Amino acid sequence: MKAGVPLKVRMNGDIEEIDSVSEAADFLQRWPLERRGHVYRSALNACSAAIAAQISEADAMKVFTGFARVANILVADGGSTMTPEAKTMQSHMPKQGRQAPK
Repeated sequence: MKAGVPLKVRMNGDIEEIDSVSEAADFLQRWPLERRGHVYRSALNACSAAIAAQISEADAMKVFTGFARVANILVADGGSTMTPEAKTMQSHMPKQGRQAPK
């Protein structure tokens, strides 16, 4: 169940590489109870659905990546956690083939 390029996330000061849906689900099972909200539940549901072959692994990893961004645990290539400013810049960049909002 490999997803391609590993996704790096930080938990309790340690950086973990997540490169499959099952690893993402295992990571989510260890997520602190007090931090489990609707974005967490969406990611866990997506991973469970992918394991059951109800959605694609790629789609589940997209949802998990979104969870990691919202939870501010996504690690950039340099080893630092992505800052809110970096996330904001990414979300305002137009997608290829689409017009930028005016």
